[in-house]
Amino acid sequence: MKVLLVSNQRQNAMGVGNPIMYRMRDALAQDERIEVVDFLPFNNRLSTLRKIRLTAKKYDVVHIHFGGVYALMIWFALLGVRVNKLITFHGTDIHAKALKTAKGWKERLKIRLNQKASFLCIYIFDGFGFVASEMIAYVPKCLDSRIQKRGFVQPLGVNYSAFLPMDKKDAIEYLGLDNFKKYVLFSDVSNTSIKRKDIAESVVECLGGNYSLLIMCGVRPQEVQYYINACEFLLLTSDEEGSPNIIREALALNKPVFSVPVGDAAAQLDGLQNSAIISRDPRIAAETISRVIAKPYTDNTREALRDRLDFVRVNKKVVDQYLKTNI
Repeated sequence: MKVLLVSNQRQNAMGVGNPIMYRMRDALAQDERIEVVDFLPFNNRLSTLRKIRLTAKKYDVVHIHFGGVYALMIWFALLGVRVNKLITFHGTDIHAKALKTAKGWKERLKIRLNQKASFLCIYIFDGFGFVASEMIAYVPKCLDSRIQKRGFVQPLGVNYSAFLPMDKKDAIEYLGLDNFKKYVLFSDVSNTSIKRKDIAESVVECLGGNYSLLIMCGVRPQEVQYYINACEFLLLTSDEEGSPNIIREALALNKPVFSVPVGDAAAQLDGLQNSAIISRDPRIAAETISRVIAKPYTDNTREALRDRLDFVRVNKKVVDQYLKTNI
């Protein structure tokens, strides 16, 4: 089977940006049922639509990631091309919670249009996935029967060969940090107010001691593992998320995770002893974190959760979906 991945999420010339599509491509390539898998970024130019149409003719499946108007445009560009057309939604393209922090009517209109376009994609694509089952609740009820017939949940994953545990001191030295501080990781790749850095800062302040917030923003994908390895734990305080992959990445490196109830964070942390869902109240959150980190670390999430963290294993279900979806 030949698969073409398409997404408007890509890395820039400096190698900075969302790496999820590159990691998905590499993981799919390890499945023996996949003959060829390539990734073609959508760069918001109409000329890209023609390129996608011409390229798609060489593949059996075109799998678009992240919904919105651009995905709808690609579907129309592929009319007449005999290929399975699938799409996976990742969060705000369905629930549109970014409206809470949108600035101005133009941004709000854009978010709404992308959400409505995503709903239309559910109606017309051959198959469609959600990175978290919780997202389905935001889809109009009139599409329930469509979801039952063609919908699926596609969890994301971690590249185990690239994300390797290392000594905390080595990671701190690599990043040029202070060896005498205890770092709390805060991931803000997009540098948006949605991530609620203000809450994270207040939580760390309430923790006291020599804890310091380590903000990960604008870093190259190969450096992410150093940031995670350098920290004591991951702190997630976002107003909105779909299925935050940073949680999986932290768990794959045996790091505790503390998250407010957002996206599928509760499902990802269910049953763990060294991680927890926390309050949005910084004082209460700090109390919970202090209580949990006082326990000995026993979760060993890298091995215990490998079946649902390792991208290679997770993607086997995606290939199963490719085989079930027929044009």
